[in-house]
Amino acid sequence: MDKLQKIREEEIKAVTEMIGIFCRDVHKTDGVELCPECEELLEYIKKRVNSCPRMAEKTLCSECRTHCYAPNRQQRIKQIMHYSGSKLALRSPVMAVRRKITHWISTIQQIVYDIF
Repeated sequence: MDKLQKIREEEIKAVTEMIGIFCRDVHKTDGVELCPECEELLEYIKKRVNSCPRMAEKTLCSECRTHCYAPNRQQRIKQIMHYSGSKLALRSPVMAVRRKITHWISTIQQIVYDIF
């Protein structure tokens, strides 16, 4: 598996986990299957992640300068990420730490970019 495909799979895995947390808590699903609304959103995200032109150079979708999602879906995804971000640390601590480190790296890169 090449590096780019691994990045895509990690992004999809993280989003799948976060949507699962949200759907279980808010839509009261069983935690195994998503409701139709969340399932449709996840499929949309998978298509967008797999066709992202900046996957090799970016860190997190929220940090990207190119927005691959339609505005209404982008807003929905932000709501889900905001809700499940803190809960991810309890459910998948390793994934949460990786995402936090990735965010820090992105922040440092942006500061360096702004300085120079």
